[in-house]
Amino acid sequence: LYAPSRLLHDVPAIVRVPVRTERVDLLRGGSVTAVPLIAWRSGVLHVTAVKLTNTGSAPIELDPRALRGAWLTATFQHNRLLAAGDEADTTVVYLVSGRPFAAAR
Repeated sequence: LYAPSRLLHDVPAIVRVPVRTERVDLLRGGSVTAVPLIAWRSGVLHVTAVKLTNTGSAPIELDPRALRGAWLTATFQHNRLLAAGDEADTTVVYLVSGRPFAAAR
């Protein structure tokens, strides 16, 4: 998602798949909006990058256990979101599942 183009190489086994880029309810107990950005598939594994934005006035520590859905694993680009309006109020979570994003959440 953030790699420079010189590092990107076509890998036939990894294909981009469509994902709806509209807000989803992904995190429990917080004022965080979630919007899928892009998704890929390789064999039976699916990876989806989802933008997370803090809409509240307090910083939030992100915890993968608060994610809704059936994820094999999840990793945050940054695990802390500062208050809404700060330049660090947004990050991305990368979700790995055994089925498409819409079916896993």
